[in-house]
Amino acid sequence: MTARIVPIAIPTPFPVGAVNGYLLPDAPVTLIDTGPKTGEARAALRRGFAGAGVPLSSLRRILLTHGHLDHFGQAAALAAESGAEIFAHPDDAPKFILSATLADLLLVFLRRHAVPEGVIPTVVEAFRSIRRLADPLPSFQPLADGARIEAGGVEWEVLHTPGHSAGHICLRHGGTLIAGDVLLEEVSPNPFLEFGPDGRRTPTLPLLLASLRRLAALNPADVYPGHGPPFGPAGPRIEAMLAQHARRQEEVAALLTEAPRTAFDLAGSLFPGADLLNLVLALSEVLGHLDLLIAQRHAEEETVGEDRVGYRRPAAPEEARPAGND
Repeated sequence: MTARIVPIAIPTPFPVGAVNGYLLPDAPVTLIDTGPKTGEARAALRRGFAGAGVPLSSLRRILLTHGHLDHFGQAAALAAESGAEIFAHPDDAPKFILSATLADLLLVFLRRHAVPEGVIPTVVEAFRSIRRLADPLPSFQPLADGARIEAGGVEWEVLHTPGHSAGHICLRHGGTLIAGDVLLEEVSPNPFLEFGPDGRRTPTLPLLLASLRRLAALNPADVYPGHGPPFGPAGPRIEAMLAQHARRQEEVAALLTEAPRTAFDLAGSLFPGADLLNLVLALSEVLGHLDLLIAQRHAEEETVGEDRVGYRRPAAPEEARPAGND
């Protein structure tokens, strides 16, 4: 049986534009991603349900691809109104509860990577202020990689695809993939900053690339992304994304010198004129490629000053000298 999927374009206040909610109108009636908590988003969602001839009160399941505000902001309110159960991956639990710890970790991170002090309060305040776009989810049903769940009259396989977000999932039914933000046709997903339970930054770009390679092996014919229209097959787009990351890695490597440069400095060279909203995204991408370069021994990290970190080109090994005759 083929799943019936009704895309609903839900407006967001972010530069990426509308986010896609996907209504699966067959029983159990399911919504995949909800959009942010705004009046415009709620109105768009109601229009989408009405256009499909499905009363919102019939909603039984809400599946969340990941814990970014534009994807889950309305989930708590919709569940309260309809009685629907919410399902998501537990690795994004700190995001779903709107943990204030994330802002504190971001503050430390920005200072460690030499973001100017005059900029930091604006970035942190912007991060904190957008929390108004979601209600916290105190509980949800956990989804694990490989799990199968009935939604919209068919069974979907859960694919844990971290990298853009720690708990990002895709849903697969036959040759159909609901991809969230890990696979977009026009935009490359950012390897967003993640922090583990110990407060240490998690290298996210290697995870994202592994998720893309996993999806490439499956090569679904029809992709329903988190932003933009459906497309397919997935293989050509994934190949282009992997090539783009390979080129960017070479660009980052070419910027390294024998003297250490901070991640903020490198980001400024790669993305000149980036505004504050894109500052953290630029740092995320640069650090992702530095993680890969360090793993390949093409870059080195070292402490600069008391609490900052810099990145440099590895020192060339000394040439071996022939043994002399005494």
